[in-house]
Amino acid sequence: MLPLSPLLGGLAIIAVCSWSWWREGRSHLQQPLTWSLALLSLLLLLSALQSEDTSTALLGLANFLPFIAIFIASRSLIQQPQQRQQLAEAIALSSLPVALIGLGQQYLGWHGPIDWGWLISWQLEAGGTPPGRMSSVFGYANPLANFSVIAWTLSVGLTVQAWRTRPAHRPWPRAIWGWGGLVLANSLVLFATSSRNGWAVAIAIALTYAIVLGWRWLIAAVGAMAALILGAAFGPAPLQSPLQQIVPRAIWARLNDDLYPNRPIETLRTSQWQFAWDLSCDRPIWGWGLRHFSQLYQDHSGQWLGHPHNLPLMLLAETGIPATLLLYLSVGWVCYRGVTHLNPLQPLRTQTNLIPLMLLLAFAATTLFHLIDVTLFDARINTLGWLLLAAIDPGGTSPQPQKPRGEDLGVETR
Repeated sequence: MLPLSPLLGGLAIIAVCSWSWWREGRSHLQQPLTWSLALLSLLLLLSALQSEDTSTALLGLANFLPFIAIFIASRSLIQQPQQRQQLAEAIALSSLPVALIGLGQQYLGWHGPIDWGWLISWQLEAGGTPPGRMSSVFGYANPLANFSVIAWTLSVGLTVQAWRTRPAHRPWPRAIWGWGGLVLANSLVLFATSSRNGWAVAIAIALTYAIVLGWRWLIAAVGAMAALILGAAFGPAPLQSPLQQIVPRAIWARLNDDLYPNRPIETLRTSQWQFAWDLSCDRPIWGWGLRHFSQLYQDHSGQWLGHPHNLPLMLLAETGIPATLLLYLSVGWVCYRGVTHLNPLQPLRTQTNLIPLMLLLAFAATTLFHLIDVTLFDARINTLGWLLLAAIDPGGTSPQPQKPRGEDLGVETR
């Protein structure tokens, strides 16, 4: 329900996490990671109190503090491989109605607004937002692209899992067709969002899957496709012209900005990144306060932007170096533990490692997406990111009872 109705999905998640806090709050508070995130929350609060517009900065805490609490609670709720698989399946399946609505919006003329108060509120403008770019229920193309690249990553992994576990007497079970259909649907959505960031992340994830699975043919296919597209967008004139006859203009012209020529320099990401870096240098300890970049950039350039299109730079500028480092060290520690928790006795492509690997890649996908854009202001994207992080955290796994050594060998023990 979360993508379609943030209210219903959010209330369900908040209810379950509140139950987890009520039941296991003392255990949560004894975890070192909880103390690290509590210190992070304190630094974010102090940064907000040091800002010029305290009320604005305090409102910005809503994009972080509740989701940190959800993450801490979710670590104890997602403990077993079966639960991790269920989360992956739920996220992938939730992309189906989003894709269908988006395809209807883009190619069948479906449009809104559909407003049922707090329950459902979709702008659903004909042709998408911005014009020509699919936005579906997300209201803007970039959050949709981020959501779809997460769902696409999980759908690919679930398709591979269904293929590897297929019964011998049924080489093409329905599970393969179902998850494969979601891969295709999310691929169409990613194409229609015209998100260069989403395309690049999807190609990186595809190459990672190909390398891990040992599929050399897929490595060659993805490499050839990338070379073809880059050649059409940026190759020398003698080579570029014939390649542009092969690659759709919607792709190569989007990559080299031929679709949107002569953009003001203030709208370029490099300009935003430089300004955010300069802000961080001016106030390296506490930053300027959450939600302050937009007004500062408008005062500087006359151009309003919601964020600097790079999460690390935004945090450095708005919250300072200590809070940013602590956040990324905490998240990095969880990811490191998730990688080292993979079964070292088996190849990565085995069934034991496939589910945690696809969750790691899905979190990597949204992390990479936030290097070129910032979509965590959409609570659905923010929630999924923290849930994926909780799912890859082995620290939330209950230790399994040790068997006597003889039991493993079939030897009677007394």
